[in-house]
Amino acid sequence: MPIPPEEDIVRGICTNDWDGERLSASLFKGQNKSVSRLAIVPLAEHWDMFRQHLQKPPERLLRLIGEIDVGNLQQIGRGYQISVELTVEPDPLEWNPGHAVIPQRITRGLANKIIPELKFHEPPDGV
Repeated sequence: MPIPPEEDIVRGICTNDWDGERLSASLFKGQNKSVSRLAIVPLAEHWDMFRQHLQKPPERLLRLIGEIDVGNLQQIGRGYQISVELTVEPDPLEWNPGHAVIPQRITRGLANKIIPELKFHEPPDGV
């Protein structure tokens, strides 16, 4: 059963997608993009969880967490030049019970429409 539109999802943003100024479309481009549900795992817990499982030091370090609600994501998909009905499907993992995926294929152009709509969170510890 897809995640409801009012739910917020997050995606870890590492140095391979963020150069300190710009985000790469690869953050959302592709199929089965991993996200995480804030309704299941609070934002504060995502920092350690993402550092443990997403980082690959020294070349890939977690810098930000991007947040968007599912409804906004779906609206962007429907409003895109080639309308895409985006869904977010629960896909719990052992290390992340809030893990979910966006199963649809997201093009570079659509990814570039999603990125400006993200709310960015910086690490609480300044690291």
